Amino acid sequence: MVADLDPVADELYALPRDEFTAARNTAAKRARQSGDKKLAEQIQALRRPSTAAWLTNLLSREHPDEVRALVDLGDGLRAAQDQLEGEALRRLSQQRHEVVHGLVEQARALARSAGNPASDAVTRELEDTFTAAVNSSAAAEAVAGGRLTSALDPAEAGGLLGSTTPPAARQDRDTGPDREERLRRDLEQARSTAADADAAREKAERERTAAERAANDAAGTLRELRSRIEAAEKAERDTRTRARSAERDVGAADRAAREAQRRVRDLERRLDQH
Repeated sequence: MVADLDPVADELYALPRDEFTAARNTAAKRARQSGDKKLAEQIQALRRPSTAAWLTNLLSREHPDEVRALVDLGDGLRAAQDQLEGEALRRLSQQRHEVVHGLVEQARALARSAGNPASDAVTRELEDTFTAAVNSSAAAEAVAGGRLTSALDPAEAGGLLGSTTPPAARQDRDTGPDREERLRRDLEQARSTAADADAAREKAERERTAAERAANDAAGTLRELRSRIEAAEKAERDTRTRARSAERDVGAADRAAREAQRRVRDLERRLDQH
């Protein structure tokens, strides 16, 4: 990643979500016009954040201290797990629930302020993202970096269990320049994973849109067929009503004809008698 990309990316991911694509394309065009083809390609590759990712990015900018607290909380949980400190684990687990819930509520408040209240699905994605940030230092750094493009998965971010690195070794690794370099690598990997997930999400959204369009078309066809069936059923009922009325008329005409014939025969008999 070239140095010039960072300020451009920071600026883009700080924008309202619906302004991202146009601003990204403009920035990429400007880089191409200035002769920096590589930077233009890197800018063009930046993906628009999902709603949950955008809210997370917004929260990391407006409440950075609270978001950064996820790193410390995750470190504390992992340390307690390594040292098998049950009471500390219970206390920190409760704190995790409270911190995640608090951040989700703050993100939802930001969504309401922006005139776009978070749906239940977005709320679940926010919960997953903040939980992932507790479970993984790399995920926490990605959240704090403010450039997420999609929600994070707690399972993929890595849990508190299963760590095979001794506490002392992790402490040595997590100090000084080595820790910073490792975190930078982890951050790049997390961003790459998030970008892939975002691409999968966009594909799924396109497929969902196509499926919804097909479902709507089918529903329209079904409504038309039902309307035609109802009209045909009504026509059948009307026709049968007319048929029954005509049948009654036929019966009445038949009786009248027989009565007229009897009258004719009676008169003919009387004439013959004279």
